Amino acid sequence: MSKTYKIIYYILLTAILAWLLPWLYNLATLKRERTPFALYSEIIEDFAMINVNQNEKDLRYTDRKGNFYTEMQFDSILPMFYYRQLVTDNRLPDTVQGVPITAPKIRRENFIFRSRPADINVHNPKLYPLLESRSKRVDLTMPDDVFRLTKNGIEFIDMESNRVNREKSALFQSVFQQKEVAFPIQTIAGNPTNRKEYDEGYLFTDNEGKLFHLKRMQGRPFLRPIPIDAEIDIAQIWVTEFSNRKYFGFLTDVNNNFYALTAPDYKLKKVEIPPFNPKKENMTIFGNMFTWTVVQTDKTDEILTAIDAKTFTAIDSMAFSSPEKDKTGLASYLFPLQLSFTSTKDKFFYPRLKEFSYRALALNLVLLVVYIVLFRKTKFTATKLIKALAIAVLGVFAFIPALLMRG
Repeated sequence: MSKTYKIIYYILLTAILAWLLPWLYNLATLKRERTPFALYSEIIEDFAMINVNQNEKDLRYTDRKGNFYTEMQFDSILPMFYYRQLVTDNRLPDTVQGVPITAPKIRRENFIFRSRPADINVHNPKLYPLLESRSKRVDLTMPDDVFRLTKNGIEFIDMESNRVNREKSALFQSVFQQKEVAFPIQTIAGNPTNRKEYDEGYLFTDNEGKLFHLKRMQGRPFLRPIPIDAEIDIAQIWVTEFSNRKYFGFLTDVNNNFYALTAPDYKLKKVEIPPFNPKKENMTIFGNMFTWTVVQTDKTDEILTAIDAKTFTAIDSMAFSSPEKDKTGLASYLFPLQLSFTSTKDKFFYPRLKEFSYRALALNLVLLVVYIVLFRKTKFTATKLIKALAIAVLGVFAFIPALLMRG
């Protein structure tokens, strides 16, 4: 084997070990971490939690004060979440906080919203179907065309012929010009599916940061500018389309503030939760007519905030921390870096390097000394010098191939 091929082989082995050894370590030390399932209770005005014991069979129903509940009692302190069970048991209360409630009303007002980095950090084809929002039929139907947003305007493309529908494009473009939309469009979001109760089209921001609402109503374009504070720079948008029709969507700005765009008044209301970065954090909202329980999860922490559903102000908060989720303990002393090809933050496949760990330098130096001692009697070459330097920097990843290749 020539010297060039030996070097290539050595580099490949080092790269494979930089991926494989940390992966095997993480697999061997994996611990199933479970944070309690918690929701804010309007009855006890505190977070109610379901804890799983170590054998993962017995459930404990508690609150933060240490009170224990039976399963039936737990249903009763969370009537908005367990209303189906309470209806079955004929235990649903007539009022909560003095407000009359019924099962249909609870079902209409309840919603669950989820956002994951893997859903945000994606490439999309930038072709958008625009459903008819005022269809005379009960079920929504998908259109025969899609639209795209160019640097200068909007174009509709017939999916069967793959040709631009110039008449429809001109109709929508004229409305965009009337509303003074500045192209190119910066951020756009919608739910392009007919598996929903109704369609609210798309929310988007133009090149000047202005916010707009686009829909198709009886074949005609509906485009409404939404007044927002000029200092708010929208970064991410979600169109919600909940059954209660109280919100057009949720939004974040570049400062990671979270907002609700209320319906039908188009008011942008800031939600009083900790900063939320949708590209790095998970969020789940369990909402009802009284409160939202907002759950934000990053690598190590889970933060829960109870939000007043009318004022969007924080009522209470709590957090769970799990240092086991961040495997930087022993691994940081063994491996100077970790190579991976996938991530829970996105769906792409490419090489990724974790931050270099200076804690592993001690082991690297020990391995370097071992390497020098083992091959001290062999002839000194430039190749051995390169391997010695690689071991000093890459540690065990470079040490093992050096032994396999005998110097």
